Amino acid sequence: VSRCHLRFTFRHRSSQESRDRSERAFGMGFVKLMNADGTTLQDGKHNLIVYKGDNKKMEDAKSYLSLPCTKMEMEEKEAPSGKNPLGSFTPSKDSTKDSFQIATVICSTKLTQNVDLLGLLNWRSNSHNIAHNLRKLMEVEGGEIVKFLPDTLDALFNIMMEMSENETYDFLVFDALVFIISLIGDIKFQHFNAVLETYIYKHFSATLAY
Repeated sequence: VSRCHLRFTFRHRSSQESRDRSERAFGMGFVKLMNADGTTLQDGKHNLIVYKGDNKKMEDAKSYLSLPCTKMEMEEKEAPSGKNPLGSFTPSKDSTKDSFQIATVICSTKLTQNVDLLGLLNWRSNSHNIAHNLRKLMEVEGGEIVKFLPDTLDALFNIMMEMSENETYDFLVFDALVFIISLIGDIKFQHFNAVLETYIYKHFSATLAY
């Protein structure tokens, strides 16, 4: 998924089907599904740039993936140097004055939009930030945590077992567990009770934490 993107191509429509078939794309836009920090594209509206130019290049991901895909990203890339970030894809800035808007909603139990939760789930590759990520967990929106409930609990118990010589983590993990259990006690998330029960009886295997 980290390498996936969506590409939108634009063609003229005419009243004749035969002409439509031969019509080549005059513009394209794209959006990456993952951000550089490993989180997914944020839910909401995105203003994508419509690039116009060489038809063959539009179909070659290598020629456009290094370009900014949204208006916001283009402004960020232009700001420091004032240079045109478009490279050889388009002849002028004018060819990117058009944009179109999409709205996205990510539905996943494996990919998160929250960088702090991601840090906790990937704690082994980011071990110097464990304490920070455990504290930050209490600030993550409840709806995001419950989607990753089994994975979050696994991470907490694994930290407790594998970092048992460091008492700091013990207290932080305990606080995080209390936070999660009280979260599921909230009427808004009570239907996740069944997920917690299943985890306790079928998946929990942290002998040291027991």
